[in-house]
Amino acid sequence: MGVHGLTTYLRDNRRALSKTIELPGPDGNLPVVVDGWSFIYTLYHQSTLPWVYGGEYREFHQLVKSVVQAWLQVGLQVHFVFDGAYPDLKFATCVARLAQSHIQPGLLFFRTSPASRSTPRSLNETRILPPLTYGACVQALREVQGDNDSLHTHFADEEGDPYAVELAGRLNAYVVGNDSDFVVLNTEGYRGYIPIYDMVWHATSVAVDDPEDKSDDFQVVVRPKSQRKTKVDLTAGNGLIPPPNSKDLKLFVTAYSPVCLAQHFKLPVTLLPLLGAIAGNDFTPQMESNKRRFQSLLFERHLSVTQRLEHAASVIRNVLNPNPAHRKSRYELGSVLYLIERTVNTLLNRFDSSTLGPGEVGQVVDNIVEATLQYAIPKSTVPDSSLWPSPVCALHPPEACSFLPMVSRRLFHELQDRGVEDEELLQVRENVINAYRNGLFSPKNMDVLSTATCWPKIFLENPDAETVSRSIGQPIRCWVYSILDDAVGLPDPPGPPASEDEDEEAQEESDDEEVIEVVEEDSDDESNIDLLAPLKGELDRLHRGTEAVPSEAPASVSSRRTQRSSPTVVTEYLRRGIRVGEDTIEVTPLNELLESIGLPHYTEEGSPLLLVRSEDDRLGLLLKLLKSDTQEIRALSPTKLVPVLVTRWLIQVLDARLQENWSKEREKEVWSEREVRCLLTAFSESPTASYTSEKAQEESVALPDIADRHVQLTAQALAALEAVEQLAQALLLGERVPSVGHFFSGKLFHALLSDSTYTHTSDTNSLYWDAVTIGLSAPFREEVLKRTKKARTANLANPPPKLGKSRSGQGFYALLGSDMS
Repeated sequence: MGVHGLTTYLRDNRRALSKTIELPGPDGNLPVVVDGWSFIYTLYHQSTLPWVYGGEYREFHQLVKSVVQAWLQVGLQVHFVFDGAYPDLKFATCVARLAQSHIQPGLLFFRTSPASRSTPRSLNETRILPPLTYGACVQALREVQGDNDSLHTHFADEEGDPYAVELAGRLNAYVVGNDSDFVVLNTEGYRGYIPIYDMVWHATSVAVDDPEDKSDDFQVVVRPKSQRKTKVDLTAGNGLIPPPNSKDLKLFVTAYSPVCLAQHFKLPVTLLPLLGAIAGNDFTPQMESNKRRFQSLLFERHLSVTQRLEHAASVIRNVLNPNPAHRKSRYELGSVLYLIERTVNTLLNRFDSSTLGPGEVGQVVDNIVEATLQYAIPKSTVPDSSLWPSPVCALHPPEACSFLPMVSRRLFHELQDRGVEDEELLQVRENVINAYRNGLFSPKNMDVLSTATCWPKIFLENPDAETVSRSIGQPIRCWVYSILDDAVGLPDPPGPPASEDEDEEAQEESDDEEVIEVVEEDSDDESNIDLLAPLKGELDRLHRGTEAVPSEAPASVSSRRTQRSSPTVVTEYLRRGIRVGEDTIEVTPLNELLESIGLPHYTEEGSPLLLVRSEDDRLGLLLKLLKSDTQEIRALSPTKLVPVLVTRWLIQVLDARLQENWSKEREKEVWSEREVRCLLTAFSESPTASYTSEKAQEESVALPDIADRHVQLTAQALAALEAVEQLAQALLLGERVPSVGHFFSGKLFHALLSDSTYTHTSDTNSLYWDAVTIGLSAPFREEVLKRTKKARTANLANPPPKLGKSRSGQGFYALLGSDMS
């Protein structure tokens, strides 16, 4: 992640570019901003928890709490930041990463023999991050945060990296993560980047010598110097997990500063984003031409990724300072666009002028401009640089926050139509904002509101079957899209492309002729000049096109239209065979869906909006659309509710698929009663309380066998759980229908499935099981007994006697004659 080759470059030049910080330090508490997803990936990988069974979220949940508490003990003030909605420029990168890190390992797993794929080496090579780790991590942080004021959790407006650096600038803090972008991004007050893999724990304990045995006259003679020596047991570990059973903990971290990196390259710190864009970052795959990255045009093949960085920095220096002999002279460069053009042309000098046309060179320049602008961080407009200037955002006032337009589309429509703000819509927006900032509104729902896209988790499943994200989760997500469109408003579908004349007029109106001064290295004000300032105006022009945006309201495409020219659609990115494909879903109006389940009065004129109705009304809608609105289910505790809803949905939707189009494949999808009981037990808060089978206990401690059917059952359950939780959060029921993923143990689920001697009736009490089965018309699948080999019996057929040589001495013909007589 980040700038291509920069992580390796930092590691190779660690001594010159970094400094080591020891914690606890003499200055007291040290503020750090932690990239949430880097923390999740690193911690689960270092924990060595098994992934192939679907995830060990109970143990992961405890690990998150122990690591964060250890950080707080050594004096860190921790601020976690999690990504918001994916920016559209990053879609190609996301698709490529999903294919590389999820689909390809799953394909390799299912194409490998059962014996080979179960080895530790094979499991490590095909490792996939379990899908519920985000929810388990957030839940653990919420629990620790309730007892400690030094821990804070933030959910970014959009991309998390700029938000984390901007937050670190406000706090005068470092950023902890696994992304080299953090050493390119910069803002006032930002102290630098701490790679999460370079964190080292040390625990020192003094060992007491055993008393000497003076029962005899023998005495051990030692040197006086060795008598004064104290035995020290030094325990050290790399990574996040502190050494166990240690009290005197010390944490050593390595920090890199953008200013130090810029001085190393002899560039202004404000041009590090340009260097990163030329070398390649997460936004450059979107800008490929003829299925090849433009970096292949800018650099020769024999250059390594680290050599490309040095070469690009050298070219930028030469463009900035073409005549180093005149050190006191100022060279006026037409604009930053001109700087990029000259840099690109210099890098392309190795090509013949006829090889690349001006159009292709211009495309490379535009791509670099777009990739550079992603590093732009606006300067704070808050006078005292404090956090939470308003309840909308921790960093920005409402008029400057990019998050507010995402949850204001329908409000803008009503304002244009009626000229007044609707009080209910204002209340809905406030409720959504509060839920998101408190971690009770999924970032997946923000993807729907921001870009009309959805990215269901892709995990280990049969690559030859239809993905469970479509068969299990899509019917639920269709409700999510309709609810969000009715409450907040989704982005309008893209309109027809603009004509060439309009593009030319917009280009003429754009002002890219702003002159900047490039100051020589002797200038004291070099670090204060923002060489990318002229490009920031280009960012707005590129994002909003040729259409002007009123200054009174935040920029929003949908806020300028009162009627939609075509139906609203949401694009889902799902697995299709061995690739990631798009699936376009047309959003059905909510009133039609409510009428289909017998709730037409919810849409009558004068009735309140859905998201301002009472919690009981919203819970009733959730239960009704999941076909589980019974008194037994309503009486369940919040932690028991989601597992019951998941199992009931699986039973009903798989039976409906079978009735719709019978096939052997769909018949195999149906669950048996025993498998459902195993799933409920895997969600239990104390799952092994009555798990007394000796064989099953051994399998729960060791790693159970990996069966294809068990893997597919796990994929179905995880897909249903993800969709149900997304629906509950879309209905703002995060407290009433909480996430329970941190209770699930995939290893236990597989162990229960593999143990045919366990009946599972004791782990699922009668009330719990009645809530699952009441009102269900769908039958369970009949349990298929494993064929056992028949034991060999002792009464085997006697073999025919061997014909030995006759002792009578008679010949062969004589014997024949005797038989005939």
